[in-house]
Amino acid sequence: MKTTKLYIVDDHRIVIDGISSYFIGNKQFELIGSATSAQELFDDLKQFSPDILLLDIKLPGLSGIQIAKIVTKEYTNIKIVFLSANTDEESLNDAISAGGVGYFSKDIIEEEFLIGLTKIINNENYYSKGIQPTLFGTYSKQVNTVSSYHDDILSNREIQVIKLFADGLSFKEIANKLEISTRTVESHKKNILTKLKLKTTVDLVKYAILNGLTSI
Repeated sequence: MKTTKLYIVDDHRIVIDGISSYFIGNKQFELIGSATSAQELFDDLKQFSPDILLLDIKLPGLSGIQIAKIVTKEYTNIKIVFLSANTDEESLNDAISAGGVGYFSKDIIEEEFLIGLTKIINNENYYSKGIQPTLFGTYSKQVNTVSSYHDDILSNREIQVIKLFADGLSFKEIANKLEISTRTVESHKKNILTKLKLKTTVDLVKYAILNGLTSI
């Protein structure tokens, strides 16, 4: 079994120590480093190559959201997972927009934390139980009017594109995976949003989760 390498960024050392304890004796996951600021992280990324980066949102200097945007552009092999006490809709939307494929509230228990990480390393999204009411509460009413019709109004290719966006892939990564141009991906996305009466990539990810096109 390949060991999944993790790196955590949090400005509270007690949180880092607490999370570190989850991996003692765990052969599936290894915590290879930690930082309390963006500068420490970027210095370490010159040497380390984690599979998953665990990010707090509120950090000194650059925020976790800002860090995620940089990492998703410069280190495309790293999966971004947010670990935060912030469970409001704005933080969640910002995290998804920044390329996060997971979001865990800091009150998550060890068992769920490890289950969520396993899903993420298997290319699924995961949002902890403490986050799901925020993710689905207000949004579900908005999309339910069209959710049952996606098989009729979307082409197979458009459904593929939705799934890949929901998995956190960029325009370029989707283009490479589907062997099409980035311009074609952009066109598909525009058509999908129009058909589903949605506005943003965040809306698209939520739609995918609610309709079983990706999992949590």
